[in-house]
Amino acid sequence: MMKKIIGLFLMLLMVFSVSCSDDCNEGDKATPASFFVEIVDETSGENVFENETYTMQQIVVEDLEEADIPYEFIESSNLIQIFPPIVNPTGNSLFIKLNNETTLQMDQIDVNYDVSSIVGECFTTFKIENILFPNNDSELVEAVHVIKI
Repeated sequence: MMKKIIGLFLMLLMVFSVSCSDDCNEGDKATPASFFVEIVDETSGENVFENETYTMQQIVVEDLEEADIPYEFIESSNLIQIFPPIVNPTGNSLFIKLNNETTLQMDQIDVNYDVSSIVGECFTTFKIENILFPNNDSELVEAVHVIKI
């Protein structure tokens, strides 16, 4: 009798372990939420990295507490890809700071954004949206926020 119960238990365990497996691979991960910015001179319309007003070493991206926010400078197109925190759905802010110590030129771009999420079968995907630059003129051109300074 005990062997039948153990056998039945093992069969049930195998059935449930097979039926509970999903189609998610361990390597599957959501793409990190990010957005792209291009910073241009308001007067000339030139990219400030192409015209050498600033270099990629003179970029700092920070939150309100001055904690660094990860970003990547894409040299081939002189764009900045920013990976902001996704903790709060609304009311998020960050700063893009440019500081050329040689020419003593400094610019700060304030950024406000929201975060949305989509829960999928394997992971949750986050999206940065409602991106605003309250102190700068900007436009969205082919998924890149072009900001005038």
